[in-house]
Amino acid sequence: MRFLARLARHRAFFGLVVALQLPALQPLAKLAPAPGVTAPAFLMAAAIGLWLLLDPPERLSRWLNTAWPSASLAGILALVAVFIYPMADGLKRRGAGSDADDAMILAGQALAELRNPYASTTYLGNPFSPGPGWVALWTPLSALGAYALISALALSATILALRSTQHGWSRTSTFVLALSSCALLWELAAIGSDLPAWGLLVLCAALVLERPRVSPVLLAALTALLGCLATARIAFSYLPLLVGFSLLAVRPRRALVVAVGGSATALLLHAAFWRHDPLFYPPLHLMGQARGLLSGPWWVVALVFLGVVAARMLYRWRSWPPSLHLAWGLAAPMLVLAAADLSQRGSLARWKGASYLMTSLPAVAYALLACVRRDDPRAAIAGAAPGGPVPPPTGRDAPRAGHGQVALVPAAGR
Repeated sequence: MRFLARLARHRAFFGLVVALQLPALQPLAKLAPAPGVTAPAFLMAAAIGLWLLLDPPERLSRWLNTAWPSASLAGILALVAVFIYPMADGLKRRGAGSDADDAMILAGQALAELRNPYASTTYLGNPFSPGPGWVALWTPLSALGAYALISALALSATILALRSTQHGWSRTSTFVLALSSCALLWELAAIGSDLPAWGLLVLCAALVLERPRVSPVLLAALTALLGCLATARIAFSYLPLLVGFSLLAVRPRRALVVAVGGSATALLLHAAFWRHDPLFYPPLHLMGQARGLLSGPWWVVALVFLGVVAARMLYRWRSWPPSLHLAWGLAAPMLVLAAADLSQRGSLARWKGASYLMTSLPAVAYALLACVRRDDPRAAIAGAAPGGPVPPPTGRDAPRAGHGQVALVPAAGR
């Protein structure tokens, strides 16, 4: 019973380890030498590292409370874009590699030249999956030949969003270092995938929208951004509604603006390019892939699981913080698709669906870090009355989030 109680107390930590390392199983199985030995060793080291990150020694705690960890990780992602991406991109000359970047680059370049971005295909002959708003957001990088920096810039924007929403450097560093422990993040950054950047910018927009005060201009810009993000894949069309729902209990008027305005923006962007060829609009081809994945019993699994999650979110619409609604709303559909893909491929090394999980990982990691903080008994300050309220942390790294915003786990006080 004592073991079960201890396990329950640390359930958020174990959940965080699973969320961070489940997608990492694919690159570990595919790229690691002797994966049966190296993969478990890596996962164990990652879990120990995360534990130390959440309960750091004094010297590590002081380092976390500086800008160096976050700046270093953003810089390393930029170096990956400059030195590793060209080698991965060069595989296309042999008809190998990934065409994840091709759709964004070719569509962006066409858009910069005022041509139809969906008039061509990738070098593997696949139709373009990204929608017009998401492509337009990164068109300047595509036109300048700097598209590979997408992940580094998205991480930098998220760091700025965390700092602007009163998160101290310790919390920001904890989030960035925890996220960087997922091996799949680095593989996707190396091949130019846009999925990690999408997940980071969703969290970035959601964090700013939780602020107590948002100017009308900033609200309009964030609503438009969510509309563009909703076009990234046809499966993400519900994003403005999800963000609006997450804000409903704490910012009802803002929630309505975001849900209606973001959805209208996404719909107008799709309609503007759909009219070029109503019979075949490339972003819609993903619906056929989803039907193929969710064939047979997976339809039942998807309906039951998503129904339970939706019911839970509705039941907890007032008590859950926005970050938790966002995490569940993003993760549940992607988890179903990823599991269905794994069941079809039958091998972790060929599990392309693992990349789906990267879209929700930033939001999930953020929410679980907050849950770890709430589950940590050391959050109570010595001398608090038994059973009474726990006073908030104080000092330089104390959370200063607005009503309804959940702060990240700080370094343990020492």
